[in-house]
Amino acid sequence: MAATIQHADPHIRVKDVARAAEWYTRMLGLKVEMAMPDKKSPTFVRLTNDAGVGVMISDGGDMMKGKPAPKPVAAAISARKAQRVVSIYYRVDQDIKKLYSSAKRKGAKISQELVEQPYGMLEFEMKDPDGYAVGVGQDIGGS
Repeated sequence: MAATIQHADPHIRVKDVARAAEWYTRMLGLKVEMAMPDKKSPTFVRLTNDAGVGVMISDGGDMMKGKPAPKPVAAAISARKAQRVVSIYYRVDQDIKKLYSSAKRKGAKISQELVEQPYGMLEFEMKDPDGYAVGVGQDIGGS
């Protein structure tokens, strides 16, 4: 029998791990499950919700050995190259309008207003502090 994927953990590289972790906590209600080497000055964090859905964030370095990001990785992070092609999408089961209003009230940079899509999703998109597009959608039925 083949293994069944239970969920995915996107892993993004950012300039400031603590700042990014705070944003995902504030905007999406994720909680820091793991921080390395510590919560005060992390180089890696894994944030999740109660269902285990989340994101991993690092500075691109080797968190186990404490080595900084290799120069090409650090340069790509500084140039925001990944942000041009990588995005994260979360699906919620209810209350997307409340989440959208809360994100706006908390100062989220909304890049796509809340809109009903022809494929049966109500969605919005915002940018995290490093410029990654973070989409949120709720299934409202449709084709």
